[in-house]
Amino acid sequence: MNISYKPLEVSSLSELADKEFEHIDPLIDNLLPGCGVFLFCGSSKIGKSWLALDIGLHVSSGKKFWGYDVVQKAVLYLCLEDGERRLQDRVLSIADDYRGSFYYSTESMTIDTNLTKQLGEQLKLHPDIGLIIIDTLAAVRGELTTANNAYLTDYNTMRTLHEFSLAHTITILVIHHVRKMKTSDPFDDISGTNGLFGSADGAFIFRKEKYDDAVKLYSRCRDMEERVLTLEFDKTTCKWNLTEESTPVEDVFQTDIDLKKIVEYVEVNGAFIGLASELCERIGATKKPQSISGKLQNRKRQLEKKGILFKRERTREGSRLTLIKMDQQPKEQYGGDDVCRCDDFLPDDLPYEIKDDDDVPYGNNIVTSSQSSQINE
Repeated sequence: MNISYKPLEVSSLSELADKEFEHIDPLIDNLLPGCGVFLFCGSSKIGKSWLALDIGLHVSSGKKFWGYDVVQKAVLYLCLEDGERRLQDRVLSIADDYRGSFYYSTESMTIDTNLTKQLGEQLKLHPDIGLIIIDTLAAVRGELTTANNAYLTDYNTMRTLHEFSLAHTITILVIHHVRKMKTSDPFDDISGTNGLFGSADGAFIFRKEKYDDAVKLYSRCRDMEERVLTLEFDKTTCKWNLTEESTPVEDVFQTDIDLKKIVEYVEVNGAFIGLASELCERIGATKKPQSISGKLQNRKRQLEKKGILFKRERTREGSRLTLIKMDQQPKEQYGGDDVCRCDDFLPDDLPYEIKDDDDVPYGNNIVTSSQSSQINE
């Protein structure tokens, strides 16, 4: 095997901490991430295809799912075990409307042939696709083998889909089966070797417990809290309904003491504009400024949901942070070297104005409504 040599490309942890990655919103808050490949497993006839289809319909329409916010994306559904007749019956049973971009196919190539090429072609034709549902894994895995090593075969099967999802920033939900014999850990029930789960970005296990008539949905995904949801199937609507969040969503702004203090500070003062080190001093942070800055950057979307706009800017002195609460004007005025340019992301209906100041090396001063009349005179 002739493989050309390539030296390792290494970076330091400090460089990694300073990197800013594009934020990827989850397709369904607290449930389904916006990128990666995920196994969706359950025993035969338990109803996993019904739930997967319902998830796809909600994503294509952008409607809330079980009360969770949904990012609207087009959906491609590979319905490879059921024909059009059965798919039509299911859609007519659970779909409220058909205005969303929901595409389907009842046949495809396999992973060892040209499945990813087929999927890539569809993404070019429909660049708004954000979710691909494959029903089922057995129909697309093909004849992949790795020197009679079952683990590597399973690992490479999911790895191919994993790399495709990352390259195109999409979510792939793969319906699969579980073993007949249950284990203490639901994720050990996945049919096949640990290579499947090991190379996936997460998994959902649909499981009926002996002690309960309801069905449990176990969720274990990267970048999301592990959760257990209790579901009940409504035969009238043919939908799975959430009856209990056995593990409620954790509010990181309550459990993380530093983030909690920051939100409380902004709610009291209306805004903070300055160095990350200054913010740490004001709230008495338990972590270093670099860590606080990174936490805020990674939770920018959650801050916006709380009504706080956030922006980070790199300067010679360090990270300059802008946090502004939108429903009140700031009680403090920040100026001099402690400000950064934030007018490019602020809405037009702020209760205060932004004034350019040539004497300020990094941007703008916040000017309250009471001061704006004096400036315009």
